[in-house]
Amino acid sequence: MPACKTYVDMLKHIEQGKANPQALNYRSADGKWHSLSTQRFLEDVKYLALGLRGMGLQDGTRVGIFALSSPQWIMADIAIVLAGGVTVPLFATLAEDNFIYEVRATQLKMLFIEGADQWTMYRNHADFFEHVITLETEVSGDEKIRSFQSLIEAGRILEQREPHLYDALQAAIKPTTLASIIFTSGSTGVPKGVELTHHNLIGEVDFEEYAWDAQQDRFLSVLPLEHVFGHCFNIWMLFHGVSIYYSHDHKHLPQICKEVQPTMIAVVPRLLEKMYDKMEERIHHAHGIKRYVAKLAFYFANKPEPSLLRKLLLPILDILVYRRLRQALGGKLRLLISGGASLSLRLHRFFKVVGIPLYEGWGLTEACPLTANTPKHHKVGTVGRALPGQQIKISPQDEILAKGSLVMRGYYQNAEKTAQAIDAEGFLHTGDKGKIDEEGFLTIVGRLKEFYKSSAGEYVAPVPMEQALCASPLVDMAMVVAEDRRFVSCLLFPNKDTVTRLKKTLKVEDQTDEAFLQGPYVKAEMQKLLQEVNRHLNHAVQIRAYRFVLEPMSIAGGVLTPSMKIRRNVVQQKYRDLIDQMYQEKEREE
Repeated sequence: MPACKTYVDMLKHIEQGKANPQALNYRSADGKWHSLSTQRFLEDVKYLALGLRGMGLQDGTRVGIFALSSPQWIMADIAIVLAGGVTVPLFATLAEDNFIYEVRATQLKMLFIEGADQWTMYRNHADFFEHVITLETEVSGDEKIRSFQSLIEAGRILEQREPHLYDALQAAIKPTTLASIIFTSGSTGVPKGVELTHHNLIGEVDFEEYAWDAQQDRFLSVLPLEHVFGHCFNIWMLFHGVSIYYSHDHKHLPQICKEVQPTMIAVVPRLLEKMYDKMEERIHHAHGIKRYVAKLAFYFANKPEPSLLRKLLLPILDILVYRRLRQALGGKLRLLISGGASLSLRLHRFFKVVGIPLYEGWGLTEACPLTANTPKHHKVGTVGRALPGQQIKISPQDEILAKGSLVMRGYYQNAEKTAQAIDAEGFLHTGDKGKIDEEGFLTIVGRLKEFYKSSAGEYVAPVPMEQALCASPLVDMAMVVAEDRRFVSCLLFPNKDTVTRLKKTLKVEDQTDEAFLQGPYVKAEMQKLLQEVNRHLNHAVQIRAYRFVLEPMSIAGGVLTPSMKIRRNVVQQKYRDLIDQMYQEKEREE
């Protein structure tokens, strides 16, 4: 297979492959699935590119996409770069200040848009844009707004006038041509625009260790396409001819899985946590012997070490419980691939025992993906080995350095940050700490800067502690507090569904959530949780206080990055009074 280095190479490969009548699939509001064929996809992309060119797009023009994932999203993305433009994906849940910053920074004048929240944001800042293309069927009376389909028709007309234009546009694209600017803020700081070339985004598209099967595989796309991990997997599936089913309805994921029966899903650990919570919730709705067996099955699936008893009971538990859990994800899943953030060993062990093949990989917006576990080369607790053509090594400071075709060109209009991130030898300093074993498997230890130092001089690694706290059904998200503090504490964001269920079970539904979380039942549960978490920690870094925060963490609220990482400085500033109060009360107690 010849090397694929640009979107043009990818489309030529798709065109030469076997046609797929269900290449791209989406679910309408009435619950019905609709399909677009390979031929329709190729034609629409071509005419969208020509339509954009006719609209005035020039080489290097930045074009935004502000919408939820759909076939139209990925077609718009490819069409923009084929027309010579640069895609700027805007997270659908983007906070207003970040929306304004990213639009201004890239001087966006053209925008693809869909969704009620997105239209509200647009109307508040409509003066920024000259041309708007709606992915929806209805078009408002605003003269600068046109429909997706009308842009395709304009492309058809332009081809009749300039029949060689599309070929000329394709010929002008090189592997080093800028294709996308994806903004990332990490957990702190002003968003940085990551410049990704065609080769950065296409460089590993021919990776085949997952044995893609265009005839049998169905990929359920649940990650935002503006997230580089979700985007890369979509490109991979298109290249290999695998049918893609788009859904952003995480609430009804079991129903979606039942309808699609996917063989592959790419997820972030946060979504796996949600899946686990839904599975565990089923136990509480069971009665009698069914409930006892389900609890036993979860106990053994969560047990760190295998035992003879588990080995003996596994076939029975598989028939009675685990098989039903697999059916909840469609029953055909052969690849569940996790990336985007650190995956807890607890979750990995659970899905492995249940019989759902889970493989963890690693990358970052600046280079994605870099490593992956595969069916042939798999080691639980690691993020796998480097992909072909990518080089990773560990610095004397234990930082993971990466070099290869996937490493970004640089940060948009920020030479200083680029020089700090990519050294003279071309290695990207990822900011992640890790270690590589003798077989080349990489283990992520934590973030280089995500280590707190208490006022007592003790170093605290918050991420493993937060993962352990989130093992409780009561805790949706957690953030450890320790920097320049006398001892370690944490903020806990409760799982509202669990709180509601427990209030009903304990017959205290008249209590407010705040009163319930401060009540004796939750205090006893939290005492047990902290004892379990602290049991694995040195005394000096054990968690000694906590507070529940009822306001949920969200991207729109500015406390989470688009990739669901905690913006620690923002959270600490937002809840500074609560944190100070917690330390003052604890100190008075002592």
